[in-house]
Amino acid sequence: VVFFNSIEIYCNSFDITGGVIKAVFFGSIIAVLGCYYGLNSPNGAEGVGKATTKTVVSSIIAICVFNALLTFVLF
Repeated sequence: VVFFNSIEIYCNSFDITGGVIKAVFFGSIIAVLGCYYGLNSPNGAEGVGKATTKTVVSSIIAICVFNALLTFVLF
């Protein structure tokens, strides 16, 4: 009960909406980069491993950059 009361006090609807927008955007970034590197990976287990590493690194960098941009635009 205390937790939900504090949410009502400290959060407004725009905070929730902004969080949902960012979550959808970040999920899309991860999906697009995963598909791109996965579909363009060389044959074999080594190629899949390298594609996975590239996807993770690219996703982290892209999310950090777009998080700063979306925070500036939304808030």
